Amino acid sequence: MYAAAVGSFLPSDEKILMLAASHASTQLDFTSLDDAARRMEEHAEEPRCVFVAHEANLGAVVSRLRERASLLTVPVIAVVPHPSESAYRSAFASGADDALVSGDRGGITRRLANLLGAKPTPRTVPQQGIALVASGDSAMRRILGQTLRRAGFDVSYATEARELVELAGKPIPLTLVVASEDFPPDGAESAIRAARDAAHKPSLPALIVPPNSEGRWDPNSDQSLGPTGKLLFFAEEVIRGNATDKRISARLPYPTICSFRPAGVLHPTYGLSYNISREGLFIRSLDAPNRGTQVWIELRAPESTQIVHLRGEVVWRREPGAVGATPFGFGMRIKPEQSPSLDLHHYTTGYEALHALVTAPSSN
Repeated sequence: MYAAAVGSFLPSDEKILMLAASHASTQLDFTSLDDAARRMEEHAEEPRCVFVAHEANLGAVVSRLRERASLLTVPVIAVVPHPSESAYRSAFASGADDALVSGDRGGITRRLANLLGAKPTPRTVPQQGIALVASGDSAMRRILGQTLRRAGFDVSYATEARELVELAGKPIPLTLVVASEDFPPDGAESAIRAARDAAHKPSLPALIVPPNSEGRWDPNSDQSLGPTGKLLFFAEEVIRGNATDKRISARLPYPTICSFRPAGVLHPTYGLSYNISREGLFIRSLDAPNRGTQVWIELRAPESTQIVHLRGEVVWRREPGAVGATPFGFGMRIKPEQSPSLDLHHYTTGYEALHALVTAPSSN
C-alpha cells in the first residue's frame, strides 16, 4: 500500500504517521502535492491515500488531485488539531473523505488497515447519466465537474445560455443540471427552465449553486454541507430516484461531528454524520465497523444543543475506493428498544424539527 503526506507536519505527527505506516505495511512519503500525485499514479495497482496537514490549503489539494481521473477516488484524510465541530465540518466541506486528530496513532493504523483490506471494486465507472454544469466561472466548473465525475456521471459544461440550450437539446438525454446562481445572462432559474425546455424534460432534476465556490449554501437546506457535500447529496438523491427506499422517513442532510464505537468498547472513533432519517443515519469515516456490528454513537441532536446517545447496527458500508455519489462510511439502523428513551426522544424531535425546516416553502 502507498500513502503520501502533504503539507508541514509537526515532528511528533511525522513520527506517529511513520510508526502507523510501518505497522500497517504501508510505504509513506512526505512530499509535495505534485510529487504525491505522480507517485500515486505509479502505485495505481495498490490501495492509496493522502494525509493532508491541517495548515495546508485542503480545498486546493483536493481539487488538484481530482483533476487526474486516476485519482478521483483516492481517499484524502485531513489531520486536524482537535476533534471539534468546526474542524470536522471544515475538513469534510473542503473535500476530505475523513478527518483524524493529530497524534491518533491507533486511528491512522486502523484506517490504513481498512484501506489495505477493502474489498476490490470494479475499475470501470458506473455510468449514472449525463450531468450538465452551467457556470461562467472556471473554478466552479472544475469543482462541480470533479464531484459529478466521482459520482459516476458524464459531465458536459456550458459557459453561456446558447451553449446550454445546444447541449440540453442533444439526443442523449440529460440526467440532471447544476447551474451557478449568476449564470449569464439571467441567472440560474432562467438557465434551468431553458435546459428543461430544450431537453423536453419539465421535471429534470436541478440544483442552484452560489456564484462563489467558497460561498455558503442555504442553511435551511444543507446545514453547511459545503459545495461538494451538497452536490453529492443531490446527485445521490437523483440516482436513488428509481430505486426502492425501505426507509419510512425521508433522508435529510445533517453534518455534525459524532463519536462511535462498537458496543462495549471504551475508545471512540470520530466521524461526521452525513444524512439522517428517523430510523437511522449515515456516518462518514474510513474506520467504518463491519456490517452487523452493534454500535453506540453520540452526536448533537438536530436543531438542538443536546448530545444524545443512540444504539444500533451497521447495515451497510461504502468501501474506500468505490465510485459513486455516496461518500465512504457506513449506514446505521437505530434500535429504539436499546437506545435510552430520553435520548431517542431528543433525536426524533430534532429530526422532525429539521424536516419541517428543510421542507418549508421557499420565500424566493
